[in-house]
Amino acid sequence: MRFYEKLLQPIPFSFFVLGLILLNPFHIPPDPEAHAEAVVVMEPIYIERTPEAAKKLARELMPSWGWKSEAQWECLESLWTKESNWRPNAYNKQPVYQNGEKLNAGGIPQILGLNPKITVEEQIYRGFVYIESRYSDPCSAWRFWNRNFWY
Repeated sequence: MRFYEKLLQPIPFSFFVLGLILLNPFHIPPDPEAHAEAVVVMEPIYIERTPEAAKKLARELMPSWGWKSEAQWECLESLWTKESNWRPNAYNKQPVYQNGEKLNAGGIPQILGLNPKITVEEQIYRGFVYIESRYSDPCSAWRFWNRNFWY
């Protein structure tokens, strides 16, 4: 038998399949259900629609976003006091045109397109998402606000 004939002998199919499984040359992701974790969905609290209740909730939620210092709280308090005075029903009647669309700022964080009728919890959550995605923390957002009078 010539040397190349040994190379061309068929590999048993089971070894071939085992090699594909171990090496994963096609980068097939694992079955997502095999590694799925249970997701706990919390029901909204529905706090009062008052500035005091909104401040209390925001202060309680800040540590879960990694904003644990007193300075971060002071920055957020100053920022949202300037924006809406912590009023959940705040609505800026002066529209801003963004990508050809007319948007008004609303709610506690005064985010463009935010409906002030949504719950206080949702307003705070969306405000935190906005701050984190754009500025990383409330003090960076507050510094930007002090230079530009918007954030």
